[in-house]
Amino acid sequence: MRIFLVRHGQTAANASGLFYGSTDVPLTPLGIEQSTRVAGLLAEVAFSQVLSSQLTRAQQTAELIVPITGFDPRLNEMDFGRWEMRHFSDIAEEEPEAWQRWIDDWQNATPTDGEPFTHFAERVKAVAEELALRKEPGDMLIVAHQGVLSLLLAHWLRMPTESLWHFPFKQDAYTMVENRDGFMVLRVFNDRSPFRAEE
Repeated sequence: MRIFLVRHGQTAANASGLFYGSTDVPLTPLGIEQSTRVAGLLAEVAFSQVLSSQLTRAQQTAELIVPITGFDPRLNEMDFGRWEMRHFSDIAEEEPEAWQRWIDDWQNATPTDGEPFTHFAERVKAVAEELALRKEPGDMLIVAHQGVLSLLLAHWLRMPTESLWHFPFKQDAYTMVENRDGFMVLRVFNDRSPFRAEE
């Protein structure tokens, strides 16, 4: 099985550099353009299954690639609570102690009224482990978020959680992982060339 990973297209929150995860915002015109471009790159792939997070930006992106999709809420981005839709500089000024705890130990600190990172990582890990056990042939598309995709990849490659920072997913590209009986092989990362079926 081949699993194609696509990050949703740009949103206004991305463009403004805001913290956001659970806030449900749509794609910008540029985000629609990016997602449409990825759809063209993957035009030759006959996806047997498509999963996205349940957030609008991911579903919009997925539907531009494949019209019929399913969703899994475990693929939703982390909920940053009261930090949602705020710039990091404002959080640091208004909640300096909470922000410093996050800077010092982001894996164990929790954004104010938000989701603990450990909970977020565990739900993404559960999806990663389920997909690694899949043995049927075919191609799967997953459309989600930076944090989710980087955690999936780190888990599949048997790397520590903090390795997620090594995988900056672009919003106009695709990544492909091959599942070889549970042994996950990273074949392409942030590719912007048309995928050929014979590959």
